[in-house]
Amino acid sequence: MALELKNTGENPEGEEQLNIPDDESKFRGGYGNGKVSADQLNDLPTYTAPPVMPTSSGGSTRSGASNGVVSKIIAAVVIVAVILVFVKLAMTITGSGGKDITPELTKTEDEIASDLGITFSENNDRVGKIPQYAKSKVTVNSGDELHIVYIGGKQVGVNTDSRKYRFFDVGINDSEKDALKKMTYTYDDSMVVLNDLMGGNSTTYFYYNNKDKDGLVLTISEKSGRVVSMTYYTDFKKATANLESTDD
Repeated sequence: MALELKNTGENPEGEEQLNIPDDESKFRGGYGNGKVSADQLNDLPTYTAPPVMPTSSGGSTRSGASNGVVSKIIAAVVIVAVILVFVKLAMTITGSGGKDITPELTKTEDEIASDLGITFSENNDRVGKIPQYAKSKVTVNSGDELHIVYIGGKQVGVNTDSRKYRFFDVGINDSEKDALKKMTYTYDDSMVVLNDLMGGNSTTYFYYNNKDKDGLVLTISEKSGRVVSMTYYTDFKKATANLESTDD
């Protein structure tokens, strides 16, 4: 409803007066000092306040930042764990290890058992896995993946295919190249026998010392190129009696 101006006559001073109803006095103080109609209020400029941004003390901002840090820490831990697993797997596949027991190789079975805390028992199933070309009967006693070789009832050697042990600083799973570099066994000559073990997928190197009459035998897998069996013989001639190329 529009405001109306009413003329009530002259005041004592002879001037006109504005008479504005009380219910519309709320518009006093606007444009025209109370002379603005209600319709004109719709044309007044409007103002939109900016959105209220969370302050540094706001819980949501702090919580979001904390969650981001925690997520990054968890991701870093997962990445490190994955790397460690891959490193361990690589070491398992390519690494060797074990205790060097070279001083034990020339001792009797009883002495080896006492020194290393091993109990040996007969294991003739092992005979076919040991590189030997003897003319006499071969038997084997085994304990803790170490195998004592007998030919004609005489102890002549020690064999293993376990990473628990090293012979002359050579270990199972060493590459052929590394094994030759590390090997501390002193030999006069050597010979090679092809496809003798592992279903014809191996090469066996016989290193021997004519003066000491002993020998070190390394079997290399054709598939991996790594040491898969080691045998030391105190009587090399007995162990290779059927190999015509062995020196007398």
